[in-house]
Amino acid sequence: MVFPSYGLNELDENGWVAALTAIGARLDRFIGFELWTMFVPCGRIVSLAAYGALMAIPQCIGAKHSSLSRTLEWERLALRDEHRLEFMVLTGNDLAIDMVMYGSDYLLGLSTFAPAEFAARDRMWAAGDARFYELNDLLQYLGAFTFRDPVPGYRHNAAMWFELRGWSTSDVTPSGAPRRPESDRAVLATILERLRGLT
Repeated sequence: MVFPSYGLNELDENGWVAALTAIGARLDRFIGFELWTMFVPCGRIVSLAAYGALMAIPQCIGAKHSSLSRTLEWERLALRDEHRLEFMVLTGNDLAIDMVMYGSDYLLGLSTFAPAEFAARDRMWAAGDARFYELNDLLQYLGAFTFRDPVPGYRHNAAMWFELRGWSTSDVTPSGAPRRPESDRAVLATILERLRGLT
């Protein structure tokens, strides 16, 4: 995966595509990555034309899209469906995890909160099981709560969640990371209890 960087993002879009084409010439395959600056200062969302040029690089097998915009992602899905069906549009939209219903795959930060529950949701979707919708709604509530402004605060919510699940022993986060209020813990505990009743 070619993560956004200050070096790549100093280039104009033609230079950005050329750099990724050069990377592809040295690799069997790679995954591109669009990421908005709300996540990292060196993030970048490219134009649809530049995304199409990325999709045309044979070694690029897919790209994560983390704009938190359904419209931008739907545009990328339409382009994929028109030009390269095997190309993976990997949603990073933690506020719209139902993008799988429209043809996206996913690399969601939110799925690390509940990997077994996401796996159960995906099996339900594949099987046409209507329980998908209730489980998806609850996971989406978790996403909307934890990825609210300021978005980087999701890291502290993740630390709280891992502690509640017994996966860690504290909610310590890196220095400088935004902290959520302690009252979040009760909301997370309620979501976790409801999840246990659905899976």
